[in-house]
Amino acid sequence: MIFATTQRSLGFVILAVVVIGFIIWLVANLRASRNEVGAEIELAANRRPGTPDEELEGKRLNAALFSALGLLALIAVGLPLYWLGEPGRQEGAVETFDEIFVERGLELYEQGAQCVNCHGGAGVGGLANYVINDQSGSFVAQVNWIAPALNNVLYRYDEEQVRYVLNYGRPGSPMAAWGTEGGGPLTTQQIDEIIAYLWSVQLPIPDMRKTVDDFVKGIDEGLYERMKAVQESNKDLAPNGDVEPVNANRLSRADEIKLGEILFNNQELAAGSYSCARCHVPGANYGKAWEPFEKLQYGAFGPNLIGVEDQATEQQHFDLIWNGMNQGKIYFSRKQGNPQMPGFGVNRNTGQSDKGVPDLGPEGMLTADQVWAIVTYERNLSNASTVKSPIAGTAESPSFVNATRGSAKP
Repeated sequence: MIFATTQRSLGFVILAVVVIGFIIWLVANLRASRNEVGAEIELAANRRPGTPDEELEGKRLNAALFSALGLLALIAVGLPLYWLGEPGRQEGAVETFDEIFVERGLELYEQGAQCVNCHGGAGVGGLANYVINDQSGSFVAQVNWIAPALNNVLYRYDEEQVRYVLNYGRPGSPMAAWGTEGGGPLTTQQIDEIIAYLWSVQLPIPDMRKTVDDFVKGIDEGLYERMKAVQESNKDLAPNGDVEPVNANRLSRADEIKLGEILFNNQELAAGSYSCARCHVPGANYGKAWEPFEKLQYGAFGPNLIGVEDQATEQQHFDLIWNGMNQGKIYFSRKQGNPQMPGFGVNRNTGQSDKGVPDLGPEGMLTADQVWAIVTYERNLSNASTVKSPIAGTAESPSFVNATRGSAKP
């Protein structure tokens, strides 16, 4: 940016020198002219004697030649310098362009589309007042719908998925269609500006991981310590190592069910942005998850996961939560992929920098042991003893299991 500014300054200096030189030349010529008084025969240049060679080839000629040489030298040096600075100018233009998009996106987020009213300042999450109607359109209830945090949304969704939700909304929730493609009021550029703003508020990986750690620690400090021990043992996972995430060391089954329940159900963790229940359990978004009465069983976007253990292997299950879904791809028992199913283990935007997409690194919102905990919890939802609430009972086993060998480690 500094080089780009210097280049622009150099261009203005060259322009100023040329303009000032032209003004001086013009003034000098005007002063040298004389009033047109007398007959044409006296005024016509071709009727008057020319300037003698002695005068032309003296100081006057030298002044003209040296002035021309100076201008030529200025152009010869200035233009290459200006050209060398062109890449810097382009980078500065892109940076300025991005800054303008972020500023406009912030204005839309806070004032235009007023996303802040539901998702909170800087995308920390919030509440939205929402009226639930049944299938016939009759009033069912007025609820406070938990709007998820957006300061981590571009770790679990790629840009196109976020653009899809902004354009078409989420039917059956307070999230309306905002893009013109979905019948909303915002142009394609305005949607891009909101996405640019969302990029600017994404949390750094350590802060995002600490959010989960602190939440688990606040519920069960022993579970937190065992979880951190497993994560420490998984330092060789890809992409930094050669061990695939599906083969990561794991918590004990009891700990996985406890941790899985915390991550699956709890809407207090980053306003439910880590929660699977917000999509797979009707009523979870407004505090009515797992309730038996049907009247309030609205607000689920994903399939019922009870019995998922009969539809997919553990590895298929892990891969789906880790990577998310791609539209059109077949999963499990011939189920077509839904682009609104995020990937919690990898950053889906990684490797797209050639398309102008920022790259925050390959890591996603959850670690491998945490994804395995969700898998184990979901595969035990059919078990009547599995607790289906924000907080489970106390885990007992301090061990973790190596997924490759299946052996317990102390």
